[in-house]
Amino acid sequence: MIKKLALLALLSLFLVSCGSKSFRAPTGIIQPDTLVQVLTDVHIFQATIQLGSFQNDSAGTVHKAFEAILQKHNLTDSIYNRSLKFYSYHPDVFDDIYEKVLSNLSQQKAELMGKKHS
Repeated sequence: MIKKLALLALLSLFLVSCGSKSFRAPTGIIQPDTLVQVLTDVHIFQATIQLGSFQNDSAGTVHKAFEAILQKHNLTDSIYNRSLKFYSYHPDVFDDIYEKVLSNLSQQKAELMGKKHS
């Protein structure tokens, strides 16, 4: 499920967009600034999985960790999924969101690299 959602998000990133800086999502949909934080955490979590941190653990453990991310942001699975579907129909906004996610990830990487060299 997580891989499908990530693929959907990445595909939306590559769509041509005109951008919308003052977008307000409807009730029941994660607002863009919040979604930036959620997706940043989700991508860090996915990288952790790919690096093998959950290698010997069950799918249930991975699911619990993903649920912890949603709980951290006071979200449910259904709100998260509904929001991703909503933004897939608004690629201009989704593109803006992912630009910020990528910026966050780059910043966090730079901070980690700086700490390693200190």
